[in-house]
Amino acid sequence: MLPLILRRLRDLVIVLILVATAIFFIVRIIPGDPAIAIAGDQATQAQIDALRQTLGLEAPLWLQYLQFLGGLAIGDFGTSTTFNSPALPIILASLPPTLVLALTATVLSVAVAVPLTVATALHPGGLLARVVNRTNAVAVAVPEFWIALILTLFFAVRLRLLPVSGYADPFSDPLGAIRFLALPVIVLMINQVAVFSLNLRESVIGEMLHLYLRTARAKGLRERVVLVRHVVPNAALPAMTVVGLNLGTLLGGVVVLETIFVIPGLGSLLNQAVGTRDYAIIQGVTIIVAAMFVLINFLVDLAYMFADPKVRVS
Repeated sequence: MLPLILRRLRDLVIVLILVATAIFFIVRIIPGDPAIAIAGDQATQAQIDALRQTLGLEAPLWLQYLQFLGGLAIGDFGTSTTFNSPALPIILASLPPTLVLALTATVLSVAVAVPLTVATALHPGGLLARVVNRTNAVAVAVPEFWIALILTLFFAVRLRLLPVSGYADPFSDPLGAIRFLALPVIVLMINQVAVFSLNLRESVIGEMLHLYLRTARAKGLRERVVLVRHVVPNAALPAMTVVGLNLGTLLGGVVVLETIFVIPGLGSLLNQAVGTRDYAIIQGVTIIVAAMFVLINFLVDLAYMFADPKVRVS
């Protein structure tokens, strides 16, 4: 077990180094000069050159890269040119809204998808199963930003039941947080419930073909008990990977939703940084998101090893 964990940690570090290297060179391909974005179009060439010297942009690219890696090794993500302060505290301050949004949507989606899948598995040819299957197909295909705009128009503009945008800290203002997060969470849940339900349904169908269930039925267990006690726990193992991947994707993929609902999370910060060519923020957000993504997958792998003895043996 320990050698496997150490190998996974080694792979985690390698992935982060590759991501850091890729984003360092990618952001420098973005059109535009950060010095001009900061100084403004009216600045003289001398002022722009002086600012480039201050930002370290005059140094050779290989030297900038080595300085970048050296800073990462000691937790220094550089200085934000937009806020004129270290980038890491700014990124960490924007992290909680994204975490709250992603975790809330994921937990509620799992809570809805599991009983929904069990109900449809009990009556695979029933009305509920047919409705759920068709709804899931539509929910997976429809873009989230379109759903966000439709729900905002209906619940916020016409019915005036929920705020159009904003964010409240769930620890200091729980009721306000529920009102502000209701629409973005529902938007994320529509897609996530469909994805989780479809994957869990396929796992349940595959598990139902195993012969050990015949013994459970021969013991006189009802079909509902067989499904809940034997089928769903075993079928949930492959679904764990889907949940982990989806959570990691949400942490870095809610840029559009955070922009639509004006949530001050990582997505909004990254969107602003791209507009101002803030290299430190762009690189820092990308690395933080990548670190959370690989960490979540590492934890899912650990959970899978503890839940499935076959993985530990192999």
